[in-house]
Amino acid sequence: MSEIATGDDYEFIDRYDMMGIKRPDPKDVCGGQCEGTGVVPVHVDEQEEPWRTLWLEAEKESPAEDGWHFVICPDCNGSGLKA
Repeated sequence: MSEIATGDDYEFIDRYDMMGIKRPDPKDVCGGQCEGTGVVPVHVDEQEEPWRTLWLEAEKESPAEDGWHFVICPDCNGSGLKA
């Protein structure tokens, strides 16, 4: 018989912990795709604007080995806060 792991066996880390970013106040956080982080992960297969153009600009600066770039959120210009 196998045992089922409990919540005590895991440590959960969210995007704010991972990136070392202070948790934003929900009333002040950007409502765009960055969800308060200031950056958005975009894959080479993305065809919708403005993501396609932002991906292409990032690709010019530094080619992606895995097809992904983190681009500056166009809604908050990278601040993570409501404009």
